[in-house]
Amino acid sequence: MMRFFLSCLCLLAWSTHASAQNFEIDITQFDSWIFSNLGNTDNARQTLADRAEMEIDRMSLSTPLRDDQIKKLRFAATGDIKRFYDDVDQAHREFYAMQKAGEIGQENVNELYQLAAPLMQRLNNGLFGETSLLKKVARGCVDKEQAAVLREREERRRKLKSEIAITSYVATLGRQIPMTQTQRADLMTLLTENVQLSDPNHQYISYLLMYEMSKLPKLKTILDDAQYKAIEKNFQRGVMMKATLKDAGLLDEE
Repeated sequence: MMRFFLSCLCLLAWSTHASAQNFEIDITQFDSWIFSNLGNTDNARQTLADRAEMEIDRMSLSTPLRDDQIKKLRFAATGDIKRFYDDVDQAHREFYAMQKAGEIGQENVNELYQLAAPLMQRLNNGLFGETSLLKKVARGCVDKEQAAVLREREERRRKLKSEIAITSYVATLGRQIPMTQTQRADLMTLLTENVQLSDPNHQYISYLLMYEMSKLPKLKTILDDAQYKAIEKNFQRGVMMKATLKDAGLLDEE
């Protein structure tokens, strides 16, 4: 989420400069939004291949994998990377269509950035998460004993990422609403024990936590009246995002 925010700030700074110089956006600039610190498309492709190997290595450390299983996992990871680059190619086609129509000036910055942003976010979240081909094949090509070990490993990773996401959210909240150290610790415990984060890296995770907090009566025993009243504004932001959270697969309730 922080990288997404920083990218937006960079976009605003760049668009101000572009306005002053009357620049047009080219494909290199467009790709820099997508690939961010991964460099150009070729460098990013190699980095993603390396990340896939690292993920397979981590699985192998958890439970020994046969050569035929590793081969299947590598093939699946290649599919994840190809699927991503197919979407990049589609974004490029849309960019060139806008370029041909003369719609790549400063006034089109926001539209072009919105075209690149979902791809950038996918890279930030990682291509080899629970819905990836790699993870789906991993669940299908291992035996029961291996599957149990991998599930345990993934659950540990999910819990660790959830703790990091909750810690970050509580720290941000603490800067908005002064709390004691005890209150922060109690709030973290409350969220950790009562909120399940299926995708702790998702860009909307803070809105999910806002929404889930609004349903926790015990929160009133942690905060005083003034603090609770101040935090209710966050509840409304979370509630307003309910439909978006459901569409993103972060919220299962009806």
